[in-house]
Amino acid sequence: MALRVQRSALVLAAIVLSGCEGGPFATAGGQGPATSNPMISQTGTQTVRQRVQQLRADQTALASAISQQQGQLGSTRSQIASETQAYSSLVNGITSRLQAGTTPGNPELVNQWNSAQAKLDAVTMNVGTLNSLATQVTTQASVAGYLLENVRATLAVGGAVEEDHRNLRSIESQTTSSMQQIDRLISDLNAEIARQNGFLARERTNLAALSYGVNLGRLGAPGPQRVTVTPRRVAVQPTLGMPVQLGDGR
Repeated sequence: MALRVQRSALVLAAIVLSGCEGGPFATAGGQGPATSNPMISQTGTQTVRQRVQQLRADQTALASAISQQQGQLGSTRSQIASETQAYSSLVNGITSRLQAGTTPGNPELVNQWNSAQAKLDAVTMNVGTLNSLATQVTTQASVAGYLLENVRATLAVGGAVEEDHRNLRSIESQTTSSMQQIDRLISDLNAEIARQNGFLARERTNLAALSYGVNLGRLGAPGPQRVTVTPRRVAVQPTLGMPVQLGDGR
């Protein structure tokens, strides 16, 4: 009798073990998670991984855009420096000729003055490019802020593994660095635009004065217009009993 009970217990234990092999996440054959368990998310890790990949691509695109904008600022600065140097050389040459004196409306100086005006116009165009660039960089600041919010939101999503969080922290750090680069770029753009606007305001006035000098053939500035005022004779009502007298009485 005891032997039969022992054998029955062994059979029962074998049945229980065969149903529980591999723990609560086992599938047929013990190879992976059970798809029938409603408490287990089958897409959690994959969803996080896909979001990490997308955020990584967005950060790469942001960094590339910032690099291009930094390059555009550098190239525009170089163009402005070249134009202002050529402008200054022309203005100095015109000024030297006018100081020595020359013929009024000297065609050589007229051509140089026109060239100087063209250089100043080129600087104005480049300042317009800087203004457009500043608008683009400001947009990138909004993109970076939105990306950072998405990274931090993804950190709170369930179903991630430690590697996912390491990748997210890396993206977060790179995005923060990008935002700092954007802040410096905006500051540099604002300073450059203000400096060039001041230069343009001064040199437009200076160029106008040189135009007057070229017409004269010497340095000079248009003086205030002289107005000759002719005094009017006013009849004064005399005191009662006195004769009326206008002018010299003749």
